[in-house]
Formats: sequence, structure tokens, C-alpha cells
Amino acid sequence: MAYEYVPPNNMPHEEFELSLGENFVKETQYQQYHQCRALALQADVMRRQGKYEDALSVIDEMKSVYNPQLHSRVLMKEYVSDHLLNTMLPEIEATELVTKSTIFTPICRTLVKQRQASAAKKALELYRTHVSDPVALAGGKAHPSASMSMCDSIMIILKCSSSGGEAYDDLSSDIAHMLNRKDPVFFETTCLAYFDAAWSTMCAEACLCLAKITGCNSQDESSDLIKEGLKCLEVSAKTLKKEDGTIVNSIAHSYYSQILSELENLSAPV
Repeated sequence: MAYEYVPPNNMPHEEFELSLGENFVKETQYQQYHQCRALALQADVMRRQGKYEDALSVIDEMKSVYNPQLHSRVLMKEYVSDHLLNTMLPEIEATELVTKSTIFTPICRTLVKQRQASAAKKALELYRTHVSDPVALAGGKAHPSASMSMCDSIMIILKCSSSGGEAYDDLSSDIAHMLNRKDPVFFETTCLAYFDAAWSTMCAEACLCLAKITGCNSQDESSDLIKEGLKCLEVSAKTLKKEDGTIVNSIAHSYYSQILSELENLSAPV
């Protein structure tokens, strides 16, 4: 479950987050690399609250300040990852795996949603080249937020999507991974912050993808994957909705609802 912070003086969460972003920008005293990071945070808060026009205005301001050649490495030193890059991939060091994961995971997920085989294959190639293979090479030296355990589950979604619904070489080991994995608790909120998706929902999607492929050949495996996916979504429900019914992140909740609907349809008797 996500950590529940309580703003001071009973301030509404939305107001507190906006004031936090504004104060961070002021406190930077216009030191450019700190200001870039503060503006990125401010835009992210506005985006999550649905204030898209305001967020775009802040991003325009950030782009007028940000110089990747000057700022990327110092941002990495101060903040672990540089969230400001988009077309400046050559400036990212090979070892900056959190930054690469932060950039490429949303891109690859968007490509997969196009539901075109060519786009899905491109997503798999991008993620494998820039995230999964470098994380595997780094081994235990990789930052926990860019671990192989996280990469494996995301790769499953990409492999299933690029296979066109057909069995692929690693299918058996991927099924075993999803049914036996033990993920760190912090994955849940890390993904929510970086990708607008609860980690448990992404795992449920991986189970859904595998269940669709295995359904024709093994009803038992498919049933186990569906059960595991629904179990994951129980975690998502607690992460994404407060006790009073307030939705924590509308984008993540919409994604959760979509995967829940698909899993329930798949589990319904024919």
C-alpha cells in the first residue's frame, strides 16, 4: 500500500502538492540545474491533478533553461536520475539505468498500446537495448529502482505484445517468473510516481498477456495466471483508492480498471 502522508494544518493534498512545487522553485534561487528539477516536479504535480495547460506552460519554461550538456550529469549526481531528457539520449551515461528506465518504460508502454505488431516489436527492441540488457549486465550494481526483477515483468508484456499472441521461446520461464516472483514493496509506489501505474497493475497485465497465450494449450496455467493477476489487482485497488473513496491517481486507476475488466472477461465461463 502507498505511504499516506498527511499535510500540515489539515491542508488538502492537492493544495499541499502545488505549494510544495512552487516553494521548491523559489528555494532554488535560480541555480539552473536545481531550477530545472524543481520545474519538472511542478509540472508533474500539475499533470497528476489534471492541470495540463499549466503543466505545459511550466515545461516550456523548463525547456528554456535546460541544457542537457551542462545539466544532465549534475542532475544525476544530485537527484539519482534526470527526468528532463527526451531527445538527448547521447548525454546519458551507460550506467545511468534509472534515467533510462524512466524514459523508455513510458515510451515502450505507449508503443504497445498502439496494438500494432511493428510498434510492439520496436518497443521490445528499445527496452531490451537501453534498459533490460544494460541492467542484466550491471547485475547487483544496478540501482534498486532499475532491477532485473522489474525489467523481467515489463519485458513479458512487451514480448507477449510483439509475438502477436503466439507462444515464444521464453514463455515457460516467464510464466514461472510471474507465478513465483517476490517483488520489493517499494516497486508499487516507485512505478506510480515514475510511470503513472501501480506496479501490481503492471504485473496483472503481464499475467493477462501470458494467460491469453497459454489459454489454448493449458487451461491450468491460464487459470493460475488469471488468479495471480486478480490477486495483484487487489493490491492495486488498495494503492489507488483511499479509504474515503478518493482516487490517488486517475491515470493509474483507469489503467487498473481496464486490466481488471479484461481479466474478469477472460475468467468468465464461456
